[in-house]
Amino acid sequence: MSYRVLLFDLFGTLVHFDARMPFVRTAGGERRSSMYWLQRQVESELPGTHFAEFLGAIAAVTDEIVRARPPDYREVPSRERFRRALLRLGWQGPDAMAVADRLSLAHMAHLAEQAVMPAENGLLLRALAKRFRLGLVSNFDHGPTAHAILRRDGIAALFTATVISADFGQRKPHPAIFHAALRQLGAEPAEALHIGDTVTDDVDGAHAAGLDAVWLNPGGGDVPAGHATPTYTISCLAELPGLLASV
Repeated sequence: MSYRVLLFDLFGTLVHFDARMPFVRTAGGERRSSMYWLQRQVESELPGTHFAEFLGAIAAVTDEIVRARPPDYREVPSRERFRRALLRLGWQGPDAMAVADRLSLAHMAHLAEQAVMPAENGLLLRALAKRFRLGLVSNFDHGPTAHAILRRDGIAALFTATVISADFGQRKPHPAIFHAALRQLGAEPAEALHIGDTVTDDVDGAHAAGLDAVWLNPGGGDVPAGHATPTYTISCLAELPGLLASV
């Protein structure tokens, strides 16, 4: 199979979050949370609300959002997730949306600080851009932060199409988000190969959209039962050029 378009996932594939998230104490014990850095701001913005209560509310809202995704996989923006958490805590006055915005933006700033792109990934993309048209399809609930990370790491201009779920309104594995990228690239599904690190979002989604898929599987695990079999599997992105040369 000869491809002329490569679609990439962003987080977990090109960019990685620092895995050393601290523990926070909640009513149910200790848990790792990327929300840890919001503690002072939450306690300032929501006087009288214990941080553990906020963590419980945001976790409950997140679970509700995840359960409600199929079959349309509508994206819920970050600010709306925080608004719903505040509502659960009884904060529903005229300033609630402004508070949700500030908490969301603080959270996104922290996530951006923790997102790191290995230098070799940038070199790989620049080399591939000389031979293929590149696109990016990412699940993320705040488009400006995703775009800012791409600009910061100097790779934004390498992608002819960049589709972030928060901007598009739907998430992988829904085929519509893949088709949106292909329309921008002027390509058919059979001409494109998608590369990502999750079976559910990337492999299932790509196959549903009619694309071949590369599963980035550094842990060497098996495909979970009931999910699509990747067209190809690699353990690291450095293996991608060799794979492309062989197909």
